[in-house]
Amino acid sequence: MPQLISAAFDLMLDGLYRYLVQAGYDDLRPTHCLNVFRFMDCDGTRPGTLARRAGMTPQAMSELVAYLEKRDYVRRVPDPADGRGRVVVYADRGTRAAEVSDAYFAEMEARWAAVVGAGRLQDLKNALAHIVEAAPHPEDLVR
Repeated sequence: MPQLISAAFDLMLDGLYRYLVQAGYDDLRPTHCLNVFRFMDCDGTRPGTLARRAGMTPQAMSELVAYLEKRDYVRRVPDPADGRGRVVVYADRGTRAAEVSDAYFAEMEARWAAVVGAGRLQDLKNALAHIVEAAPHPEDLVR
């Protein structure tokens, strides 16, 4: 089962990357989607929080954010909750790339539903959601 989940994830990620390139976002890499975009909150996220969520060092996250900022995918703005800190938010180009990603995932789900049937795909999604919800949190595993 781990190999199947990994293979499906690889298919999904490879497809997303190709879809983004075709849409003109050829400077995005899978690591940007995996380690930055998927952990961003709608109202902005502190870089340290992004690093923690991604399991990366703050320095490595800073490099990813700087790369994305230089290419106008994200901006660092003052944290509305604490003006001394900064949060990472989507810039216009990042919002458009996220919309392209959403379109890819909708198409991918439609393709997968055509292969296994909409009901079976929904059952799979429900089962995976249940597994994730039932999993212990990392802090609960500390002995």
